[in-house]
Amino acid sequence: MTEVSVVIPTKDRLPYLRRAIPMFLSHEQVMEIVVVVDGCQDGTADYLATLAASDPRVRYVDNGRNRGLPYSRNRGIELARCEYVFTGEDDLELSDGFFETLLSHMRDTAADVISGRNIFRSESETAAEAVRRTDKLHGPAVDRRALTVETGFAASTDQEQSLLPAPMLARTEIFRKVGFGEEYEGNFWREESDFQLSALSHGYKLVYCPHAFSFNLVIEGDRGGVHASTGRSWVMYVIKNNWRFVNKHSALIAEEFDIGNPRFYITKFALHRICAHIILPAIVRAKRRVLNVLGSAKNAGARKAA
Repeated sequence: MTEVSVVIPTKDRLPYLRRAIPMFLSHEQVMEIVVVVDGCQDGTADYLATLAASDPRVRYVDNGRNRGLPYSRNRGIELARCEYVFTGEDDLELSDGFFETLLSHMRDTAADVISGRNIFRSESETAAEAVRRTDKLHGPAVDRRALTVETGFAASTDQEQSLLPAPMLARTEIFRKVGFGEEYEGNFWREESDFQLSALSHGYKLVYCPHAFSFNLVIEGDRGGVHASTGRSWVMYVIKNNWRFVNKHSALIAEEFDIGNPRFYITKFALHRICAHIILPAIVRAKRRVLNVLGSAKNAGARKAA
């Protein structure tokens, strides 16, 4: 049987990690879980020390301070003992037979790196509801102009893609050879895309398999891990990381995508993010304040008239 190491970087998300670890271990292909504690302050290291003492399949290493997602992924991959690595996450849920399906389709398609259908599920909906919602998505999985991937796209069959959902399965040696770019900062946006285009540059084949499902839980008010940065800080990290990504892979992007002039794309991307996540929310908040003031004045006038 093919053996898989699941590598999970984590930062201050202990309640979700407690659910994720037994879920991963329920899959017979998972021989070990390597958790990289990335500057946690919520008791994660203590929990893992107790768990590792009772279950040798669970191993962990503590960065001592927050070193970031790419660094933590690379460190966990270096420690992995199995032939294959899966880039797990502390809020991930997998469908039954997930690894059996991915490994089978990896062989059938001669894929070097493979990802399943990855659906973001809110806390208020079931997995089945999330699948039905994303079944309605239309268009290609990879947007060649926006340089993005729709991770929950319901493709009819396996397909070779230049970008994949973040939870990936590959031979450990491939992950070690390619590596995750540690130049990305903050929320580390683009770090998975960076790995994927770097893998393409090495000549590896990337395949999307819609027959295996994973679910990321969308948690309201989440401030753990990559969600620690918010508002303007989050937007600026996204813009800077996108700039790094496009410049690093400019030659391959020109071959694989249709973004036009890279400088124009980067500028348009930055303006869109600033408008969507800073300016428009500020306008909405200002409008609400004005309406609240007008409402209070109206109520005061009504009370005075009475």
